Amino acid sequence: MQITKFRIFAALSVTYAALIYYLSSLSSINIPIRNYVDFPLAHQLKDFLEQNGLSFVVDFMFYCYYNIDKVQHIVLYFGFGVLLYLTFFNSEKYSFKKYAAIFAIVVGILYGITDEYHQSFVPGRVSSTADIFANGIGLTIAQVLILILIVMKLISKKRKSSTPTDNKG
Repeated sequence: MQITKFRIFAALSVTYAALIYYLSSLSSINIPIRNYVDFPLAHQLKDFLEQNGLSFVVDFMFYCYYNIDKVQHIVLYFGFGVLLYLTFFNSEKYSFKKYAAIFAIVVGILYGITDEYHQSFVPGRVSSTADIFANGIGLTIAQVLILILIVMKLISKKRKSSTPTDNKG
């Protein structure tokens, strides 16, 4: 059996999905978070942002602080989205390769739904559609960033190929 990029990324995707399943099976995940009141620098940053008309950044930071579980879902499924994209992109099937971003989002969301269902049976855990939405956001951000990187790479290649070589001679 030949080890291909597809098999490697598929194995990594399955392992990552198992990690998500494991984390969901824990009754509680306690991540120590210190209150921002303990950090004088946080107050200074908040004041600086508000004084410079960037209060929306402060609002976003407070939203993330008070909804850290949603941020965790976004970050966790961002990683899953990258692996799923790489798996589908390295498939031998043309349709998987061509629509890797779409397949990554669909498969990731379907897995997220099954994971939330599994979580509903774990004592001390709650299943919610907001978590599924956060998972979808993480998956989508991963695909958007991957596509941006691809476009940037294509633009860079095009510029290099259209730039005349400097022949002084």
